[in-house]
Amino acid sequence: MHVHLENTTSKPRPFWLTPELVDAARSSNAALPGEVRFTIGSDLQDFAGSLSTATVLVTSSGVICDPRFPRGDLGAAAPNLRFIHLIDAGVEDVMPLNWLPANVQLVNNSGVHVEKAREFTIMSLLALNARLPEIVWHQQRAQWEQVFTPLIRGKSLLVIGLGDMGQAAVAAGHTLGMKVFGVRRSGMSVPGVERVYLPGQLHEAVELADFIVIATPLTSGTRNLVSRSVLEATKQSAALLNIGRADVLDHGALVDLLRNGRLSGAILDVLPQEPLPSSSELWACPNLIINPHVGADDPTTYMTETMRLLFANLQQHLTGRPLQNIVDRMSEY
Repeated sequence: MHVHLENTTSKPRPFWLTPELVDAARSSNAALPGEVRFTIGSDLQDFAGSLSTATVLVTSSGVICDPRFPRGDLGAAAPNLRFIHLIDAGVEDVMPLNWLPANVQLVNNSGVHVEKAREFTIMSLLALNARLPEIVWHQQRAQWEQVFTPLIRGKSLLVIGLGDMGQAAVAAGHTLGMKVFGVRRSGMSVPGVERVYLPGQLHEAVELADFIVIATPLTSGTRNLVSRSVLEATKQSAALLNIGRADVLDHGALVDLLRNGRLSGAILDVLPQEPLPSSSELWACPNLIINPHVGADDPTTYMTETMRLLFANLQQHLTGRPLQNIVDRMSEY
């Protein structure tokens, strides 16, 4: 079996697929047959030859979206291919999956971020509760404004999206002694969540929340889910954190509500364009902290956890068992 790992060197170096990562993973997975062969490439140089014999492709959405990637006829270019492991959690950039042959599965990196996401959410909720975005805004203007705030314990947290990232946010809320509610497409209960709302009940749900965390993937059903009308239904002085996907949120409405004091603060770890252009009105928005999409990425563990997931799926594939983290073509995540 041939496993090909294709890098894009535009990614920061800690997130490259390297021989050292493969060797370390192999030493921890002695049961993996020796005939499994690994190759590594970068930036689609000599990619066609590697792809032509690969059973498994490990890469990023940037490679899949590159015009040189054979999305138009992947079945012919990679006749042995059985699954693609994306080292990203979000898959919206490669949707719809009409380019993916029916006999090839797509796997994502969901779950690799969880522990760092929990830690980042704890930090962000504490910062929002302390009105840190507002304090920073005053500092930038050399204004002495004392902002006094109560403890976060007992306040209400609404988590929109209860997958791996959402459940990390739920855990963060419990660590801080908060009351946690959630929004989930299925409406199914989740341990530690007092009540789960359906997306159609979002206006009702946000009325209860002191803090809102967006943790949902981007799909055709979640685009602009947190719309202007949803934001206008929030509690006075509620605060918002987005660790999900940017296009779930109406940023124009967010700016308006932050400027008029309707929302007390916001932290965005995902932005409508990345890198965010200097012309964006978000840079000058009061009571907003822009985090450049690094909140859930631990450079010391991200790729080792990626390898752990990959090698688990290689074992699953070789023994004819279902893979972990299969992306559903209809659900879009």
